[in-house]
Amino acid sequence: MFTKGFRKLAAMILGIALLLAGVTPVFAHDMYLGASKWAFGKDRILSTIELDPAVFQQLKGIKELGYDLENLNDDQLRVITNDIIQPYIDEKLAVSINDREYPIKVDHLKREGTFWVIWLRINDVDFDWTENKVKINYHLLNEETKGQHVNIGYIYFTDADDDSVQGVFDKTQPDLQYIFDSNHTTWEFSDKSAAFLSEISTYFVLGIKHILTGYDHIAFLLALIVIGLTAKEALKIITAFTVAHSITLLLAALDIINLNSRFVESVIALSICYIAMENLFIKQINYRWLVTFMFGLVHGFGFASVLQEYVADKSNLVQSVVSFNVGVEFGQLMILLITLPLLYVLKKKFSLRTITVAASSVIFIVGFLWFVDRIFNLQLVPF
Repeated sequence: MFTKGFRKLAAMILGIALLLAGVTPVFAHDMYLGASKWAFGKDRILSTIELDPAVFQQLKGIKELGYDLENLNDDQLRVITNDIIQPYIDEKLAVSINDREYPIKVDHLKREGTFWVIWLRINDVDFDWTENKVKINYHLLNEETKGQHVNIGYIYFTDADDDSVQGVFDKTQPDLQYIFDSNHTTWEFSDKSAAFLSEISTYFVLGIKHILTGYDHIAFLLALIVIGLTAKEALKIITAFTVAHSITLLLAALDIINLNSRFVESVIALSICYIAMENLFIKQINYRWLVTFMFGLVHGFGFASVLQEYVADKSNLVQSVVSFNVGVEFGQLMILLITLPLLYVLKKKFSLRTITVAASSVIFIVGFLWFVDRIFNLQLVPF
């Protein structure tokens, strides 16, 4: 009987481990991040696409040239601009005004600090500011990064000339903001009044996406509820987690409190191990909501580190934080609504204790791997 039960337990642990390995994409937290800034004037559009060197070299055709990207001469820059970048932009990027598509000219390519910047120009644009409809179709790097590229788009309504537009990009608040990814390749807007709703939806979606690809946060939530909580108990714990990480998310985003990101990520991994150990060795778990609240404060700093990469300016910070946080909560509810029915089904075949031990064992192992990897900055764990 003991052997049979042990085999069932071992099979379940193996199954959960394989499931986690199978559904976890490489670099879950690391998206191929870039930014595009668009200056809309009376009759022209100036734009920059900023890419990290690791992302830039993914562009189709760059590697094939075999150039040393850290030491390019003028002739090589010209070849890359005319023979690689311009045809690529023609194929992967399109801008239309009032249903009329305009040609996009690659003005020049340059290295600015740590980023590669592609400068674009659209001339002779026919704008009617009361009626114009703008559509940007962005498909850069989706194929090369297997859908992992994310580009944050910013719109500025300005007539600044070529020499001044960079100052506008660097020092002023964008009028509109959008996040391009493999599932959101088309940005349509008509006027500045769309800015508020656009920003709210942008950060709401970003919050959902982060929690669903933040596998350490998911592991923490699963460890909390795998002990067989009722829906009411689960909601109480989720609420404690929500309140806690909302507090520190806002404090960190406002630069009131800042912690070292390596420390935060290590403690998040440690929190996963602790909850899993509680599940394994403590039969009667009381005040879990309080423990959840304490660890939730740390998870909030982890959320903030992601959000700060996307917020363009402090003046829109509160609504960005609130929208992002609502998206995170929506994502957590999605996880909850999937996990609780699944636990209910599993309990018909296995005892609750068997399920708790199996799931918590896997979660502890994964959490411990994260902890060691993060505390020693090994960067060996690919998720």
